[in-house]
Amino acid sequence: MIATWTSRMSLGGKIAVHPFNSTVPPNGELKKNAAAAVRIHNTVEPDINLDKESLQYETNSSESMVVNLPKLPELPGLPFPSMQRAILTPEMGKNLNLVLRKIAVREPDYGEAVIQILYTGICRSDASFSVGPGSGYPKQNHIAGHEGIGRVVKSHDPFIIGRAFGIRYLGKSCGCCTYCMRGLFTSCPSQLNVPKHITGTFQEYTTVPTSCLVPLPDAFLRGDVDLAFCTAALCSGSTGLVSVRSAKVGLGDVVIVVGVAGAIGHLAGAIAKQVFGARVIGIDLQSKIDVVRLQDHGDYSDILLSAPETDSGDVWADFHSMLMQSCEKLRRKHSLQRAAEAVIVASSSFSAFRRLDEYVCDGGRIVCVGVPKGNNNICLPLHSVVERNLHMSGNLMGGHREALEVMEYIATGQIKPRITKVALEDIPEQMQHLVDCKTAGKIVVCMSAGHN
Repeated sequence: MIATWTSRMSLGGKIAVHPFNSTVPPNGELKKNAAAAVRIHNTVEPDINLDKESLQYETNSSESMVVNLPKLPELPGLPFPSMQRAILTPEMGKNLNLVLRKIAVREPDYGEAVIQILYTGICRSDASFSVGPGSGYPKQNHIAGHEGIGRVVKSHDPFIIGRAFGIRYLGKSCGCCTYCMRGLFTSCPSQLNVPKHITGTFQEYTTVPTSCLVPLPDAFLRGDVDLAFCTAALCSGSTGLVSVRSAKVGLGDVVIVVGVAGAIGHLAGAIAKQVFGARVIGIDLQSKIDVVRLQDHGDYSDILLSAPETDSGDVWADFHSMLMQSCEKLRRKHSLQRAAEAVIVASSSFSAFRRLDEYVCDGGRIVCVGVPKGNNNICLPLHSVVERNLHMSGNLMGGHREALEVMEYIATGQIKPRITKVALEDIPEQMQHLVDCKTAGKIVVCMSAGHN
């Protein structure tokens, strides 16, 4: 026998109405007459306690019926917590204000899953997401983070329990608008973003729509691959890959990566060199170059140069001379002396975006990835752009496909991200280091580090 009824569930302070049909189990003999049938089919509106495994409600008759509600599937052997630790911004303002707090773990609604975050990267963008607030971002209790890898511990879908997934900034796009049809998913007007529309990954557990998850190979949870390294592929690595592709890098080409010591920069250099067979000149701040020179950097940069302190006078002339000599050296003096075939600018400093036309040879490509804070404008000589056939483009980030490709490069050992593992409580300090340009490589938060 079928009872049609409407449930009211409290979801984060909101009331969601879900009409559905429920089969009433034969917990007793119901009166088999027309009057009873009418009473059973009457619509009722019970209050549901989601913590109970069964629901009892009254029809318009004096009969009481019990409908058994299935318990949501959970990961075996892992008690589902009610509280968790998170790094959040209590009140958004002009400066970073990140604190460690205990917050509740939100139960998943239909179409959602609770992900236990195992690792999450820290991106320079997270600092921008944590101040303001920017348009569409919460003003209070904002949780940043958009490079998470974890496993499903609770969901209405039992088939994804225990599966490994990634969480990226671009969680979902509509797939059918003019931008999506042209592959510009980051321009989709209906996109869902982490941590803009969905809470970020700077927490031990996060509840997200399953449609916003990136499925990862099962081998990733078997220990075959270090997930901490794969975290670098979700944003930084995928962005590095699309940037190299936009630069039309070919075998033996000379590519300049400005901001090579950073998360995107060193991965772009590694992909250009190890995957595309290019020769790489890495440029960054003097303080960062001094650190990188003491480390093994040959897999992502053939030559390291310190960025000029100014773009004028003898300082620039000396720098440009060293740049040309480096290009000639990498080509082994077997071809016409010229600048690089491409330059990828992954720096967050606006000074890195000056005189970019002088980094590349005729027909060269200029790819901008870094986004310095403020309203900045790039200035290029129009005659140089036209007469020398220069190409310029921008790349916000790669997609799901590029992220998985970079993970494959990492898993097979073609590239190796330079990561520094930190604990959840270290995020505020590390975020400030990012803002102050004091980090090198990728910072990855290990949720099990520094906490029992």
